[in-house]
Amino acid sequence: AESCRTHAMDASAAAAWCAAAQADKEVLVAHIKELQKSDPVVKEQWSKFTDQEGHGTKDPAKHEFAFLQRFLEIHKTISVSMPVQCTLSDFFRETCKTCPSFRLAWSMYRQGMSDIKTDDPSRHPRESLIGALDFMGQAALTIMSMGGMSVNADECPPGKRFKADGASGLSQEKLALATRVKEFQKLGEEQTQMWRAFSARYGPNRDPARFEEHQLREFLQLAGTASGLPAS
Repeated sequence: AESCRTHAMDASAAAAWCAAAQADKEVLVAHIKELQKSDPVVKEQWSKFTDQEGHGTKDPAKHEFAFLQRFLEIHKTISVSMPVQCTLSDFFRETCKTCPSFRLAWSMYRQGMSDIKTDDPSRHPRESLIGALDFMGQAALTIMSMGGMSVNADECPPGKRFKADGASGLSQEKLALATRVKEFQKLGEEQTQMWRAFSARYGPNRDPARFEEHQLREFLQLAGTASGLPAS
């Protein structure tokens, strides 16, 4: 009987120890997950540590207590290289340094489309930089299509295919006007509705590239955005 009681006590103690160990592991798992969420460096350190010593398994819950404890003890000594974050203005600045034609195109666009009197991209809103890229891309497509170059439609992602009957063949003045109308619409729902109401006077079409230059100028003047328009 005494032996049975001892055996039962040992089993109970072992169960209690296992429960405590599991609770300790859950604490470490939660701690490591929280560290990864709050610190991208720790996230990279955990990734490197598991690749080297944990067979690439990233889920902390799938590792033993000792493995988790070891990581917490040494993670500050794990050297990692963090990816460089590049903003859109950084891209513009670097491209202007390495590509003279891009620098000139950006300067010309800025002078014609923006009231900000500097080429420094960090001084311009993100929407203006996106508009500049879109404008230069459309201009390049127009010139390339006029030169006989073509785009394989199957290689273009859906919704991004260049429409030869839209921007292709437009004059620089009309392309600039159409781009400005598109930029105006991006300012918000109110601006989009203004264009829709105006374009409805000429039919169901909403593409600015399909309107005449005088119609685009009329809209921009009504919208109060006529400053810096190219001469007719």
